[in-house]
Amino acid sequence: MKRDEPENLDLLAAEYVIGTLRGGARRSFERRQRRDPFVARRVSAWEERFAQLSLRLVPIAPSPEVWAAIERQVGGGSQRRWFALAAAAAVITVFTFGWIVWQETRPPQATATLASEQGAELWRVELTARGDELEVAAVGTVSVPGDRARELWALPEGGAPVSLGLMPATGEARLALNDRQRAALSAATNIAVSDEPAGGSPTGAPTGAVLYVAQIART
Repeated sequence: MKRDEPENLDLLAAEYVIGTLRGGARRSFERRQRRDPFVARRVSAWEERFAQLSLRLVPIAPSPEVWAAIERQVGGGSQRRWFALAAAAAVITVFTFGWIVWQETRPPQATATLASEQGAELWRVELTARGDELEVAAVGTVSVPGDRARELWALPEGGAPVSLGLMPATGEARLALNDRQRAALSAATNIAVSDEPAGGSPTGAPTGAVLYVAQIART
């Protein structure tokens, strides 16, 4: 897997937030985060997930018997240091358990990168943590005539394309998803971008050339 693939960047963002990305790799990732909006959003998304998770966790404190045993072992002089270590161990235990539970219950994440035939990245698309919006970032040079638009489609297997909204020529956009769009996206292995009139397809189906197709990566 290449470092620049969306699923790999997502994993690096998770490691960065929980603190397991260290040394030169962490510094390199921080530089990438400052210049790449996609990476910055992945970090923010992981921070939000962990913050929500922490609110659902119940702190676990060692029993009085455990504290008494610690005091007997270390004596009064080092009591505060060992108290801090034990408290930290309790927090780590709770966090690890919560992480495992969250990994088992979280909805699948979907990302895709749309690129030109020459391999130049044009857009990055990702499903938000709640699953009700797509975040789209124009990361390359996109040329769109003033009377035309670029429309994003889910390509569900065995079904007709379903519009997910219009793509930004520059910057970023959030595309809200209704139930039909979410269902089509969950059943799709690919998304596509077509050339449409300004304002989008008037028919509910692609009317112009399909310009770009990308596979959806799910984690």
